[in-house]
Amino acid sequence: IRYLENSLGIEIFEIPTMPPSIAGIRIRKACRRYLTQLGVTTLYNKKVLKVSQNPDGNFIFHIGHSEVENVIKAKGAILATGRFLGKGLHADRERISESLFNLEVFQPAKRYLWHNKDFFDPGGHGINRAGIETDSYFRPIGKDKKPAYENLHAAGSILAHHDWMREKSGSGIAIATAYGAVKAFCKITM
Repeated sequence: IRYLENSLGIEIFEIPTMPPSIAGIRIRKACRRYLTQLGVTTLYNKKVLKVSQNPDGNFIFHIGHSEVENVIKAKGAILATGRFLGKGLHADRERISESLFNLEVFQPAKRYLWHNKDFFDPGGHGINRAGIETDSYFRPIGKDKKPAYENLHAAGSILAHHDWMREKSGSGIAIATAYGAVKAFCKITM
């Protein structure tokens, strides 16, 4: 980067995108190194199979591939499971549901409103704006507009009211909302 900046006479920066991009691979490696230095245990290629909450409010996560391999207790969590491809949201013939915490999902009122007749409709499709609504602390809210959990925050594409594919804003949404959710998590939970 310094070589490019000196050669061009301008400041250069990378936009972090997901692997397999070169920037994404480099950032993933740097994050893994940094997390290891901090003593963070990482469980790559695993998923949360089940989550429950203790009477004290802590979450219990059952993690593994197809069978439970680890059980982790946490004061709180940030939900960043993605939408349909990441399996954070699931759609059947009637409704869209959130897959892990059974949270309320903002979605078009009727199934026929999920898609427009024109695939290239400039307004996009209603299903692409489906997702989790949050309060100002990025805590998922229910129908009553109150947090579903005091110690659960959400970030990324699972959030409602954006169409990151059409808007080309996926990385920006992921970074900005993760920053906001972590900041809110630290303020409320720590």
